[in-house]
Amino acid sequence: MVVSSYRCRFVDRQFFQDSMRIEAGFRRYFYRAPPEQTEDSYTLLVAHANVIRFFVCKALQFPPEGWLRMSLNHGSITQLSILPNGNVVLRSLSESGHMDPQYITSV
Repeated sequence: MVVSSYRCRFVDRQFFQDSMRIEAGFRRYFYRAPPEQTEDSYTLLVAHANVIRFFVCKALQFPPEGWLRMSLNHGSITQLSILPNGNVVLRSLSESGHMDPQYITSV
């Protein structure tokens, strides 16, 4: 494994396999609704914080390395909306108001 101080570069087969899986997951769940859809639709994803951070950066068209600068609370709620015109809105990130403060931990 090779790690630089600015950007992580992993030379590892597992890293590339995981990258393809997370990219496929993003494409499966994040897309503009077809024009004939008239009702809102909702998808609930339960995922590891790294996956959520990657999805948020990708959906907002931020550099993927940006997820390294985010911290999410365990069991928190992140909400993204994809508007009919394709714009993406981050409604909430790492919301944890549903938990008692003594149970909140973060990544």
